[in-house]
Amino acid sequence: MAIHMPVVDGVGHVPYVGTIAPDENRHIANILYYAGRSVWAGPVITDAPAQLLSMGEIERFPSYVYYYVTSFPVKAMLDVGAPYSVIVVALRFLNVLIAAAGLLVVHRLVRSMGMSLWVATLVVLLLAGTGRYEWQAAAVTYDTPANTLFFLCLLYCARLIRSSAQGYADLFRALVFGATAIVVKYTFVPFVLVAVAVAVVLVVQRDGLRTFAHPLQRFRRAFVEHPVTSALWSALFVVTMAVLVERIGGNLLLYGQFNPSCPKLHTHQECLSFDIYRRNYWAERTHDLAIADQVPQTPFDVFEFVGSWISAYFQSMFFYRGRNTTWQVETWVQVAGALTFVIAVIATLVSFRSLVRTRALIWGMVVAGSYVVAMFLFNLRTFLRLDNEYAFSGRYLIPVLPLVFAFAVLAAVALWRTLPPGVAPDGRGAGSGPRRRRARHVRRTRGLLHLRAGRVLVHADGPPPVARFPDGGCPHDRRPTDAPPGPT
Repeated sequence: MAIHMPVVDGVGHVPYVGTIAPDENRHIANILYYAGRSVWAGPVITDAPAQLLSMGEIERFPSYVYYYVTSFPVKAMLDVGAPYSVIVVALRFLNVLIAAAGLLVVHRLVRSMGMSLWVATLVVLLLAGTGRYEWQAAAVTYDTPANTLFFLCLLYCARLIRSSAQGYADLFRALVFGATAIVVKYTFVPFVLVAVAVAVVLVVQRDGLRTFAHPLQRFRRAFVEHPVTSALWSALFVVTMAVLVERIGGNLLLYGQFNPSCPKLHTHQECLSFDIYRRNYWAERTHDLAIADQVPQTPFDVFEFVGSWISAYFQSMFFYRGRNTTWQVETWVQVAGALTFVIAVIATLVSFRSLVRTRALIWGMVVAGSYVVAMFLFNLRTFLRLDNEYAFSGRYLIPVLPLVFAFAVLAAVALWRTLPPGVAPDGRGAGSGPRRRRARHVRRTRGLLHLRAGRVLVHADGPPPVARFPDGGCPHDRRPTDAPPGPT
């Protein structure tokens, strides 16, 4: 292997150890390995030596596209003799730009779900202020581009639900961005399928199959009206599907797994060079030997596990400061977080009907809920199998965190509206005189808010095509594609 600078040292360690993302050093090593290969070698690796397993299994790893694409600018920097530290900083800056683009996509996503401008802006501010999102954005990792691509998939799913006027176009773009998110990080497979499938079901339930009628005619018309953009979208779709078929399809056919376990490709002794495989192997072996030797086991307590799971995600989500963070969150912060969680659950239960009052909100609830439940079950399975809290990290919830924040804001507003009429917004009694008049004004204002809730926070499924009706309703449940989502 000819490369301008060392990828790994003699014992398989990256010289410049990443300190932001947990696996940043492995991501950097893979990018440098691709950069050291010939351009004509292509992305498929079939002859990786066993000593490179310190970087992970790279021959059939399904999430290699990020490494391959970013290796091209790195190759150019290596050719001009750029220092190693400059390459790392450049890769981190690239991810910062991608994460910033993700915030813009989130803003449009929330608006496309029918929420007002201030809700969308608040969700973006909450996401940007989340510690894990900030630090993950500044790391060399495929999580950031995969999350942004998943946001784009969700955006076009929401647009499809809000208006079927361009049903095929929105569905096609949702599929392209979803497939691209999968080739960047293969674990998005089930969540992309859920997002797209639920969106299609809701549209068909509302409009019938006519939304997706005459596919060939619409496809030809799209090429006639927009030949360049249609050709670019088609090319991206073909390339993405080729990668999916070659890597994930091939893995399923040959090994029966999306990501084949290391021993299916290498010997057990060789795989022990891979830190994740080595960690899981020894944890599982220790757990099995303890059971075989009849060592007393600590009884599994589901309530203790749930509390530990929530605490781990809370701390690693909002207080992450690099991979070497020591979790020493103050007690009062943990208590405040627990109270906030309890209030959020109560607000969600109290306002649940208002949180599922439109198809877009139902879709968002299903996507966010299924994702969180899947992560919980995955962590539970890992804990029962390895007897360790591996992969208990807030970064795994970032893909649906914007939806969680959006529903939290809606639930908080709905909970505020359920307060007794005599309680002023500042929490004090109405009293007499000016306070009583103020309470009457608040009651009248709340009545208007309830009557016009669809125009204040969430439109039922989009504004009417010509003019707003007094009740904010829409007779045909759709909007023109050039109309801004939600109220202006």
